Amino acid sequence: MKVYDRCAQGAEAGVIAGAAVALLFLFLDFVHLTPLATPEALSAGLFTPSGYAYDTGLVAQAASMVGTGFHLLTYTVLHIGTFAVLGVAAAFLLGNAGWAGSLVGGMFFGLTVCTGVFWLSRDLLSTPVVMESVTLPSLLVANTIAGAILGAGIYLARMPDPDGDSASA
Repeated sequence: MKVYDRCAQGAEAGVIAGAAVALLFLFLDFVHLTPLATPEALSAGLFTPSGYAYDTGLVAQAASMVGTGFHLLTYTVLHIGTFAVLGVAAAFLLGNAGWAGSLVGGMFFGLTVCTGVFWLSRDLLSTPVVMESVTLPSLLVANTIAGAILGAGIYLARMPDPDGDSASA
């Protein structure tokens, strides 16, 4: 398999896994009746806003909404991009595994590597407040699910096209 194809398949699986994690936390936030609380806390922890110059009135609300929207959008792009890169790494690690190997290996990859990347980025960016919004059990479950999606996506991307048309041939 060509390196480009493996990278593309891994990035695609990573984007899907990253979106699944985002949707999982979005669902949990809605269940707790706090929509977007997790991405707001994570983006606030990432960007550590020191506040705005305006602290009252309509201007302050508008500045806060624009700032929060920018932070959420930027965090989402970074989140999905990080999972795309993790997907490429997973594609090389799980590239030749069978169905069970891809699934179990993907789960292990999510549990260890994805969680490790989260902790490392949290520590490098000095954002311990992030763990107040994402509990360790929910982080481990979400990353294990993301890893399973990565492994399954990588395995399914390697399967031959049932129509016989091969884009990589």
